Amino acid sequence: MRILFVLHTWNPEGKGGTEQHARALARTLSRKGHQVGVFARTGRPDRPDYEVTTGWEGPISITRINNCWREAPNFEWIYRNRRIHEAFQHELDSFKPNLVHVHHLTGLSVTLLEEVKLRALPLVFTFHDFWTVCPRGQRMTKDLELCETVDREKCYRCLGGLWPHMFDNRARERTVLDQRGHLAPEMLANWERYISYALNLCDVMIAPSEFHRERMLDFRLDADRLVALPHGLDHAPFDGRMRANSPPKRFGYIGSVIPIKGVHVLIEAFQQMGRADCSLEIWGEERAHHDDTTYSARLKVLCAGASNIRFHGAYEAEQTGRILDKIDVLVVPSLWWETFCLTIREGLLAGIPVIASDIGAMREALDGERDGLLFRVGDADDLREKMERLLTDDLFRERFYNRGGTVKSLEAYGEELEALYAQALRVSRRRSKALVVAPPSFPSHATQHGQSMYLPWEKVGVSMEQQGTVSVNLQSGSPSEAKPEVLLQLDLREGDRHVGTVKLRVDLAAIAACASRGVEIETPQPLPAPAAEPPATKLAATPAAARTAPPVSAAPAPRPQVRPTPASPSATPSPSATPPPAKPGVRREVLKRSRQPVRRIRMQRRPPRHGSDS
Repeated sequence: MRILFVLHTWNPEGKGGTEQHARALARTLSRKGHQVGVFARTGRPDRPDYEVTTGWEGPISITRINNCWREAPNFEWIYRNRRIHEAFQHELDSFKPNLVHVHHLTGLSVTLLEEVKLRALPLVFTFHDFWTVCPRGQRMTKDLELCETVDREKCYRCLGGLWPHMFDNRARERTVLDQRGHLAPEMLANWERYISYALNLCDVMIAPSEFHRERMLDFRLDADRLVALPHGLDHAPFDGRMRANSPPKRFGYIGSVIPIKGVHVLIEAFQQMGRADCSLEIWGEERAHHDDTTYSARLKVLCAGASNIRFHGAYEAEQTGRILDKIDVLVVPSLWWETFCLTIREGLLAGIPVIASDIGAMREALDGERDGLLFRVGDADDLREKMERLLTDDLFRERFYNRGGTVKSLEAYGEELEALYAQALRVSRRRSKALVVAPPSFPSHATQHGQSMYLPWEKVGVSMEQQGTVSVNLQSGSPSEAKPEVLLQLDLREGDRHVGTVKLRVDLAAIAACASRGVEIETPQPLPAPAAEPPATKLAATPAAARTAPPVSAAPAPRPQVRPTPASPSATPSPSATPPPAKPGVRREVLKRSRQPVRRIRMQRRPPRHGSDS
């Protein structure tokens, strides 16, 4: 079977649990005789946006499309991107998959799901986090507040930290009902409604835990097509490891050093123990997380002067086994709803005791507390008590060693997944005649490719030309948050006699109902010709592969090739365009000055007449 994986990043850029799982799974399916391809986003600031590169990782073909979000004029652009969609169409034409398995779509385009089903291909989607519910991905605010219920008003305020130029004025955003019947800002209600529609196009959806499945069913998904299937892990790097029971001296953490992972809770608990004979070893990349760029610095301040707390930096997935050999107890202090938790399983395979937050799917990962210890999420005092008990209670500690036998292997997971692929084929055939798929739609051409300009009104000049003996005095007023309108007033005088006054008031708030980011003024442009709907591809008539994997024992893989992304006929993209910075006040798009000559009107004497406001 030819299987195309779709996800937000790939090795070596992506080092998180999702990327590790997808890469290990691709290798496993390849060993089982399947041809696996990958379509993934990359984020290289030194390359133009939408540049497409192709290469190989052993027998796995890798296609990457560059997207650094240089153009992001509105929120819809985040999940409907025409250029990425067109590159994906090219990938489907080239790779000719029998099935598409989507792992993540952030940085890509949700319209990819529509394209797959327009071609009548079986579609599988694995949820790895909450991105399809929360654009941040973890249902947690910057202030580390867990969103147990989804409130789109709260989402609007929260997302302002990520995209301040998109979520900057709630008063201008219409309030509508979302798909759950709750009042919500229109742009987020539209997001939720569209995501739900797109996900229900999938033939099989996979959640890696029962907990995650239940959370996803809070939204309008077909429960019959959403299954809970925990991931499998490669046992080979941990084979033969057996740990003996002894008082632990080295407590450790492995994973991304970001706020939602709760490393600060672990540091606080360790410091409370006051054990100079113990150490805390922290392994993982220290990086910015969304709009929090100072977390790493705050951690260093928290443990300043503590020589027994050490940061070791980023590591490769292949080093995990050797790192865990240097740790006596693994602590997983996450604050968010972990949907699977790869790290817990790695600790179990390494044979060491594991302590984890009692939140999300981590209770499932430890089978209650059969395979490890749980502490109250975010509670440093409770974590300290669990760590101290492992230090002092030899009999209690004994039962938490060498529990790796409870972890599913990659081979077993591969067999389960093959069965789900077969189910997806059957479901796709059964739904093919009745399933209605709307042709994908995208933001307007000018907005999509960053061709419009956003300028503050105070930089917009107003000029006037006059003829004859009548003097004209022009006064103008710029808009403000309190008064979103443009006012022009012309006083007409001939000598000492007042001839008349003309007032022109433009209500920007009314125009904003049609454009959520100010008035969009565009020159008339011809409508592009409608794209022909791709014909449905019958699975039984799938043509031969256009790309064939090189043999594993062949010479080194060829250097990645670069090909341009097919552009829209009417598009002239500007890869260097950057998202406009957030600025106070009202922003407007400015129409270029018309080349038509000014029509001059001869003023004649007549009785004074006052114009009315418009």
